[in-house]
Amino acid sequence: MKSIIVTALVAWLARALAIVLNLVGLPFALDKLGQSRFGLFLVVLSIGSWVGFANIGMGRVIANGIAKYAIRAPTFVARFVSMATVLAAIINLGLFCISSALFLAVVATVELPPIIAEHKTEFITSVLSLFLAMSLWFFLTVFEGIDAGYHKLHRLYAFQLGSYALSLVLLFVVFPRYPSITFAAYLLNLSFLLGSIVHGFDVVRRNRGLFVRRIVWHRKTVQLLLLSSLDFTIISLGLMILYQLSTGLFGLIAGPDAVIEVGIFMRLLQSYGALLVAFTFPLTNVIASRLAHRDNAGALHAARLSGLMVLGLAATGSLGLYFLGNPLLALWLHSGIQFETGFRVCAAALLFASTLHFYLAALLMGSGATKMVARVHLGEAMVFLPLGYLCFSTLQQTGILLALSVIVTCGSLLMIRRLMTHDVLGDIVGFGSPERASDATLLNRELATDRS
Repeated sequence: MKSIIVTALVAWLARALAIVLNLVGLPFALDKLGQSRFGLFLVVLSIGSWVGFANIGMGRVIANGIAKYAIRAPTFVARFVSMATVLAAIINLGLFCISSALFLAVVATVELPPIIAEHKTEFITSVLSLFLAMSLWFFLTVFEGIDAGYHKLHRLYAFQLGSYALSLVLLFVVFPRYPSITFAAYLLNLSFLLGSIVHGFDVVRRNRGLFVRRIVWHRKTVQLLLLSSLDFTIISLGLMILYQLSTGLFGLIAGPDAVIEVGIFMRLLQSYGALLVAFTFPLTNVIASRLAHRDNAGALHAARLSGLMVLGLAATGSLGLYFLGNPLLALWLHSGIQFETGFRVCAAALLFASTLHFYLAALLMGSGATKMVARVHLGEAMVFLPLGYLCFSTLQQTGILLALSVIVTCGSLLMIRRLMTHDVLGDIVGFGSPERASDATLLNRELATDRS
């Protein structure tokens, strides 16, 4: 539990600075870009994040592998990490090329809204640069996974803290002279990237033994990496569709002005989500490690305490968003942009439902039920596309948040149902019996998880 708290505290400090950067940067960008180009900027951020499907989850795979095998099979871990690094580089480069080609083909064939057509060159340049930067970041998650597996993820957030501070300086010193959409997109969406790059070099320096110069490719190990990363790829794809697709998709359909409010809320939700992931990512690894070592009481204690903390904060944030959302928005943006009552209700519901969703997914992935979590995310993404379009057609931006809230809540109910059947973690909601779970049962579950 100590490793979760230390990592979360450093991560939250970095994320707090990132939130400050967004809180200061968004109204600053609105002032410098103007409302029309600011709407286009929000659409660019959403489309640039579509390359999220390139996040094949290799960092998560590495973190889980190190947590399970670092002590008992160090040679295997070194070979595992080296292969994963090379595979991640190859796959992310290929997916960047594919996503860029598809984007250019769409832009060349569809009729763009007037605002986008007017700034077409800047629009294309900004999106492609974000595609490249996001692909680089997803490759760097390999090194994030290494430190996560060794419970040293606080080092990544320390480097990112410095990167956020530098971006804050650039925002006030350089951006006013060059108020471009591309520059704003980097400062407000990828300001952590420099810290992640420096962290990658730091990980290599501290873990030279993990990187083998001559890699002997073993088919079974490669197959294990690819099959394991497939579930995380599906999860990343599902999250991308749910939380990052809507602003860009409906912005292309109806124009940037029609999605400004939901774009602003999604930016805030993204900052909140970063704080949430900084907590749930190490929680997954701690649960996996303690279950692997049959520390059932420790796993259950970590799950319960984490749930009380994160869900309590989410409830407070949801109530604050509903009652204080508009006054804070007016104070923040100094503009006429407001959230209507229905929008605030759906936004508050989505905030709490998303927190519960991430927390349950972290527990299930730590218990070895990653495939089930992937299926839930895939189903949610498939339902959102038609339901989101239908709700947007009738309720506009409020409809998008309503669709997301309903879908995420249903997904959470499915994960609760699965968690109730777990012989250890099921005791969180009154089921399961860790004291009565036999060693044979635990060993069989662990072996089944390793094979999957």
